[in-house]
Amino acid sequence: MDPRKLRAALLCAPLAAACAASRPPAAAVTAPRPAPPPAAAAPAERPPAPATGAPQATAAAPSQGACPAPPPPAPSGPPDRSLPPWSQTPVAPIAAGAEVRDTVAGGAHLRLGTARGSIHVWTPAGYAAASAGVVLYVHGYYTDVDQAFADHRLAEQFAATGRNALFVAAEAPSWNGEDVQWPVLSDLLHELEARGIPVPRGPVVVVGHSGAIRTILPWLLHPRVEEVVILDGLYRGQEELESWLAEAAPGARRVVLVGDETAARAETWLSASSRGLRLERVPDALSPEERSAPLVYMRSQYDHMSIVTEGRVMPVLLRAARLPGL
Repeated sequence: MDPRKLRAALLCAPLAAACAASRPPAAAVTAPRPAPPPAAAAPAERPPAPATGAPQATAAAPSQGACPAPPPPAPSGPPDRSLPPWSQTPVAPIAAGAEVRDTVAGGAHLRLGTARGSIHVWTPAGYAAASAGVVLYVHGYYTDVDQAFADHRLAEQFAATGRNALFVAAEAPSWNGEDVQWPVLSDLLHELEARGIPVPRGPVVVVGHSGAIRTILPWLLHPRVEEVVILDGLYRGQEELESWLAEAAPGARRVVLVGDETAARAETWLSASSRGLRLERVPDALSPEERSAPLVYMRSQYDHMSIVTEGRVMPVLLRAARLPGL
């Protein structure tokens, strides 16, 4: 099956069932899209219900009220990871509690083994912890964090940002049959501290690709998250993200969306939001207005995987994030 169709089947299968169950009679008039929930105090962070299913799309139905055609059935049982589009990059396993240190892209790299999978920690030359921010990167489907770190040249992309930050990439689901490994962000931050890695007190920016949305949404409950960058991953979560923006003081939080396969859902949200700014492509740099807007959407000129493999998107967006320079 074509990888794009397979990805759509895995990520959007729940949408078709829900839509069929809720389709109004032929003579009925489709109800208008509900307004975003009112602002409320941010709840205390708490673990969500186990997330074993694929990200569920929540975008509005097409304007004529018709539901999308059901996608092909999602594969059942464990996937065959030897077939495309799964990454085939071999990575040596690492035991829980073990660590490996080396230098990558001119910065210090540490790979930690945990009971929940690997964690990669990278800091640039000239890193100053006292003034640094934190970047948390979450990979998408058909890979694991070790393969993504190598295949997507994450250290090189982190270095290209020129930001003074602790860059962290932790394990995340690689298909819809896996639970979210770190559903509570505090657990991940505490793991780093317990392993002797001080977490800076500067801004926390979360970046995720594709199916990373399953991990990102529960992390919105953590009070330190200030900015979320979603790289072609808005398969669901518009309401949660809109509420997260509305709950905070003006300018305190920011969401950046890049859309290719998820462009229609992102554009639907943007058209219904009073706070959105749209760009027709990913620029080489963001203007002051674009850097300060609470919701920015960019229609990607790169395809779904090139967004994270070409190194032309994430460095641009992180240079515009609320992170101190080196």
